[in-house]
Amino acid sequence: MRKSKKKSGRSRFSRKNISTMYHESADKVGKHFSDNFLSRLRNVHEVRLWVIEWALLILAVFLFAIVQIMWYGDSYKTEAFVEGGDYTEAVLGEVESMNPLYAATSAEKTLSRLLFANLVSPDASGHSKAELAKSVKMDDTGQVWTVTLRDNLQWSDGEPITADDIVYTTDLIRDPTAKTTISADFNNVAIKKLDDKTVEFRLPSTYVDFMDTLEFPLVPSHILSGISPALVYENEYSMNPVVSGPFKFNAMQLASVTSTHTSTIYLNRNDKYHLSSAKLETFTIKTYNSLDDIVEAMNDSDVTATAELGPESAEKMNKNISSRESLLNGGAFAFINTKSDNLKNKDMRRAIRVGVNLGEVREGIDESRNLDYPILKNQEDISYPEIDGYDLNKAKEYVGKAGFKYNEQGKIVDKENMPVILNVAVQKKDTLTRAAERFVEELKKIGFEVTLNIYDETQTTADFFSAIVRPRDYDILFYEVDLGVSADPFVYYSSTQATTGGWNFSNYTSGLADDALLSAHTTTNMDIRKVKYEYFLKSWVSDVPAIGLYQSSLKYYYDNNVNIFSENQHLTDALDRFNDVRYWASVKQTVNITP
Repeated sequence: MRKSKKKSGRSRFSRKNISTMYHESADKVGKHFSDNFLSRLRNVHEVRLWVIEWALLILAVFLFAIVQIMWYGDSYKTEAFVEGGDYTEAVLGEVESMNPLYAATSAEKTLSRLLFANLVSPDASGHSKAELAKSVKMDDTGQVWTVTLRDNLQWSDGEPITADDIVYTTDLIRDPTAKTTISADFNNVAIKKLDDKTVEFRLPSTYVDFMDTLEFPLVPSHILSGISPALVYENEYSMNPVVSGPFKFNAMQLASVTSTHTSTIYLNRNDKYHLSSAKLETFTIKTYNSLDDIVEAMNDSDVTATAELGPESAEKMNKNISSRESLLNGGAFAFINTKSDNLKNKDMRRAIRVGVNLGEVREGIDESRNLDYPILKNQEDISYPEIDGYDLNKAKEYVGKAGFKYNEQGKIVDKENMPVILNVAVQKKDTLTRAAERFVEELKKIGFEVTLNIYDETQTTADFFSAIVRPRDYDILFYEVDLGVSADPFVYYSSTQATTGGWNFSNYTSGLADDALLSAHTTTNMDIRKVKYEYFLKSWVSDVPAIGLYQSSLKYYYDNNVNIFSENQHLTDALDRFNDVRYWASVKQTVNITP
């Protein structure tokens, strides 16, 4: 078979053929367009109404879509708190020192929590957890506790926070010449640095709640270690501290003599804080001399919030102010000085126990806050001993048993017919002062003469704590105390604390109470612990070193437009409100909602 051969330039798709095909196709398209579109344009007038209706419908749909986007656009946005802004809190008291180991006034305590992190702090449920510490471990005996710091901790000056700071701070706390206001007891505790981040505490006996004792702030050894403990309070560090908390000190400004507040302390966000940086750019503290001045400042929007006012102030507040109330693990007590000449006899203290109508003293305080014992029901599941109720006649019998008598005027006198005068001390604080005043009126009904000394919390540490509390310069002291995360009345009623530097405000000494407290302190058996606390409470009720008044609470007033501490957070004391302060905010901004 012969094969055909193609020759160059002889393809059937020559340039001439392609051109012809192109023109033929164009003619067909043109004819089709003319026949099916142009020739029919003359018929448009016959369907113009239908065209207009469809055009209007399309336009309406388009306009409706635009309106819907505009109308519902805001539903995809919300107001949210963002970083930045300032928060100003009103507090009572002068600021003589920003060293947290000497915090005494409300202003100083507030600054302490904002400027300094604790070694251990309560969590949102009210249980102790590590803060600066990464871990706190107890050995099998309950006597050796090992504390390890977190990695990369820094002071605000950039220096590392180390085990040296733990050792220095605890040594300072237990040095009697330093006269700190920290209640932690490190007497007879051996403290040893194991490495730069680890410290060992060796206790003289088992103590399963020792972790609660570690709830205190550290101070920098690299700044203070070369200073005599007796001179630390007076050191310049007290007014320009290097810190470890969420905020750092910026400046302090004294107010003019015509101003209602006395000073303003400006704090900036501490970028070296070991947790996430605070949302707030700045935190400002304004100090005041009176509660009335704080109410006025709140209503005039001079401050954002305050923790100084009680429930009775609610009716004085403007509508733009909200409030939040939380029960605390603390309480107010009438501490009776058992070494006082007039009250050292147990029967005399019993006379006060039954002769004071606590119903009158607690008037206006919610019954749920009634406090009769130094151990809260949420701390230990124990049986509480019975306390005799109000009986004025029985009180007078106790006065006679104590060796005193009544004169013709119905006043209690001693064997030399000299009137028995009780010296009563209380800090000026809404609920506490009012309870003390009512208590005094009840004492007068029993037959006592009473001198009531009300000390402003605005006064300095030396004016009250050092001059009145430490030397026990009173017959009865009205004072609110922190009862701790776990039940542990040891610090307030052990005879080892009945010293000038101790926290046994009643100077209470009892062999039975001491044995019970020490046993509860040193056992790991929870059943034995409960029994020992029940023994202690029986001695406490019988000996009457103190009389419970009410459980402490925090009434926090704040501007509606800020974000504060969580409602679900359990507070052991009022300062625990700052545990989540890094999430507080005062600036809102419109943001898109993300799925």
